[in-house]
Amino acid sequence: MRCVRIRFSKTGRMIYISHLDINRLMTRAVRRAKLPMWYTEGFNPHPYIAFALPLSLGQSSECEYMDIRIEGDMTNEQVKDALSAVMPEGVGIVSVADPVFNANEIASAGYAVTLEFADENEAESFCYSADALMSGDELMAEKMGKKGHRKVLKQVNLIEQIFGKEITLDGSKVILSLNLAAGNSVNLNPSLLIETLEKNIQISSKQQHIVREDLLTASGKSFC
Repeated sequence: MRCVRIRFSKTGRMIYISHLDINRLMTRAVRRAKLPMWYTEGFNPHPYIAFALPLSLGQSSECEYMDIRIEGDMTNEQVKDALSAVMPEGVGIVSVADPVFNANEIASAGYAVTLEFADENEAESFCYSADALMSGDELMAEKMGKKGHRKVLKQVNLIEQIFGKEITLDGSKVILSLNLAAGNSVNLNPSLLIETLEKNIQISSKQQHIVREDLLTASGKSFC
């Protein structure tokens, strides 16, 4: 028995299905692909499948990760081919490899965000104001957190969770390249950042497109 890490993309209409649905989809897919899965022991055996840092609803991704355990001598390339043959439109198998890092080593995520505004003037105002806000010392937002076993609304400084940013203007569009805190302990959703920027600047985008491009360790290495 060995562990295999599968990197897959999630695009198109698939961005609107929940993580629970993705879990069900992948569970059915490994069965249709006839992979030699390792099953848990106990009263209700099931194939071992684990996901790293599930994606928020409505966002697309080039770097979703799923670990499975297989038996036998099936190669990673054979696993990739078998899974690719049964994937629905909107889910693509990017790579299959032996795991290198543990999921708890994920420290940040890279995002490409495109915001479309009503006109070029709004886009320009937002672009320069957003750059100034993200370059400052404080950008406060309300975020759900835990206090003991209870969920509470907390004030957090988003600047502490922005590790890198580039912002460019393209006509009526603003394009952001972001490196944001991600992981089990601290996680900044780009939707919250955009919502906070729009609230402070008092300019709202007409349309948003968020793509998660990579997951990174604390040393800046791509998670794999």
